[in-house]
Amino acid sequence: MKLDGKVALITGAAGGIGQAIARRLAREGAHVALADIRTEPLDDIARAIESHNRKALKVAVDVTQADQVARMVQAVVEAFGHIDIFFNNAGIIRVQNFLDVTEAEWDQVIDVNLKGVFLCGQAVAKHMMERHCGKIINTASLAADRGRPEIAAYAASKTAVVSLTRSMALDLADHGITVNALAPGIVDTDMWAFIDNEMGKLWGRQKGDSMQRRVDIVPLKRAASADEVANVGVFLASDEADYITGQTMYIDGGDSA
Repeated sequence: MKLDGKVALITGAAGGIGQAIARRLAREGAHVALADIRTEPLDDIARAIESHNRKALKVAVDVTQADQVARMVQAVVEAFGHIDIFFNNAGIIRVQNFLDVTEAEWDQVIDVNLKGVFLCGQAVAKHMMERHCGKIINTASLAADRGRPEIAAYAASKTAVVSLTRSMALDLADHGITVNALAPGIVDTDMWAFIDNEMGKLWGRQKGDSMQRRVDIVPLKRAASADEVANVGVFLASDEADYITGQTMYIDGGDSA
């Protein structure tokens, strides 16, 4: 097992990619702390982790609140002793025309997707610096590489996450911490089902049509599974990726080519 005995923390653990990463981490031998603003969906994931004879911890957190982030890190350290791996994964999306985005809606997306990555990354990095080791994996998106008229705030936030990942990697390299990002394209998750539904309402399309239009332009002609994103995440969290830092790994079926 690549991660036997390691301790991992995941924010946004209730989402499709977060769940897939959690299960894969447990299969590779890691103990996993599951953090999300929604804790009820974490019950099944915790049981799945424990079925692999690994320990699970559930933590409620709003990643936009520094005090809650600090308590999250403290709770994980108190339960497991340390944090080896951090998946900075919490995020939200809004689908609407650019001219319809309100200031409050813009702030909400940027706060969760960018400020949350900053607050959580900083808090975990301070702990990892004490041990002079650690892996931080931020969740970006293919949207970081291109603008979209219906997800302006989301795309902007993910572009910023790619830049922040590089800055963090440079700043933390002397402390033995690597920082990389995952940039999924179309993934068969609840978030993409939500995007498809909202796009349908926006453009008057049938259910499934908006997602299919995007899949049709992917060279591999299909969406990714959440497990395929988790595969890359676990690689970056493992010793096999010790010489990789500051990078954004696109999991998009060739869509960014």
